[in-house]
Amino acid sequence: MNFSLSTLINTTIASSIFICAAVLLIRIGISDKRMKLYTISFLCVMTVIRLFMPLEFSFTHSIYIENLWHGLHSNLNNNYLHFLHFDVSYKCVLLLLWMSGFLCKLFYSLCKRKKSMDALHLLPKTTDSYAVHALENCNARFRHSKPCQLLTASHISSPFIAGILSPVIVIPDMHLDEKEWEYVFMHELYHYYKGHLLFQFLMEILASLYFWNPLVPLLNKQLPKLYEFNADEMVCSSLNSLQKINYSNCLLKILHQQSEPSKANSVGISFASSDLSARIKRTIDTRQSSKIIHLNHILLAGMVLLFVLSYSIILEPIYTLDDPSIMDSSDFYYRPNEDGTYDLINIHTNEYCFTTDHIFDEQIQLKEDLDL
Repeated sequence: MNFSLSTLINTTIASSIFICAAVLLIRIGISDKRMKLYTISFLCVMTVIRLFMPLEFSFTHSIYIENLWHGLHSNLNNNYLHFLHFDVSYKCVLLLLWMSGFLCKLFYSLCKRKKSMDALHLLPKTTDSYAVHALENCNARFRHSKPCQLLTASHISSPFIAGILSPVIVIPDMHLDEKEWEYVFMHELYHYYKGHLLFQFLMEILASLYFWNPLVPLLNKQLPKLYEFNADEMVCSSLNSLQKINYSNCLLKILHQQSEPSKANSVGISFASSDLSARIKRTIDTRQSSKIIHLNHILLAGMVLLFVLSYSIILEPIYTLDDPSIMDSSDFYYRPNEDGTYDLINIHTNEYCFTTDHIFDEQIQLKEDLDL
């Protein structure tokens, strides 16, 4: 495995395509049930994997293009900052700034998350017997269920769940019967047991790592809608038509009892934080056809193909002299890289020329030979 400027650029291009496609499909999926949620979810997972692994592997094939990003490569590799008694390349400075920004952003996010979770644990336990009994019934339906705290907060407008290791459900002061509470808690528990909260946390890390990429926050903003639609679909998968209508009525009842518009929670996922009209429409709509399934399978196949290609092919710069006949092998040397490639360096100016995967001129010496 190898990380370089070319792999970072390749990852940025590929992930940008994935993110734009995911955001578009989420927006389409809000109003059109023909777009299956598993298709959108799979694309989001591939996007996260691609962003977490901006690497080049042994099976990756390099395509060399003349003067591709050559100015950028040359400036980063050949220009240095003089600091005390050290010469630091622009590439190292850029990497240091990136990692510093990542750590600062991540530290801020983790502190904000801890502060929010500490505030949640100060809330009183729920005394509503209907809600307590409904949560016990719902949690018992899951395999390997974990104890779930049920807390009450007067300042929130919609139930939400938080906690990656131990789930905590916080409900507002509202009046629901036991069956309605079961709808709410099944929805919230699906967020926990299906990994939505963990995925939300991973996206926080990615947003910190790629703080310079404006598309990552754009995807982060759209993902809560996907979580809500996915949980709705899982709850409704075991309901009949009448129960689905009752579930939709429960959504409306919570909306009417809200004292203010619900906002996305920084550490959890809110029950009524997304477009309720679109959620109700998807809940009641039961259309199914083979054409819809085939369409989603085609989209999935295209996404997998693009994902594989993004790791199989990488564009690399290659620099050619204006007049190769004047090139003297004594003016250059090969600098071996850890991935088995070689950088061609001007021995007089120490200027980077290009990277090659083989020694094309035996007259040009390796750096180790020069050191001898």
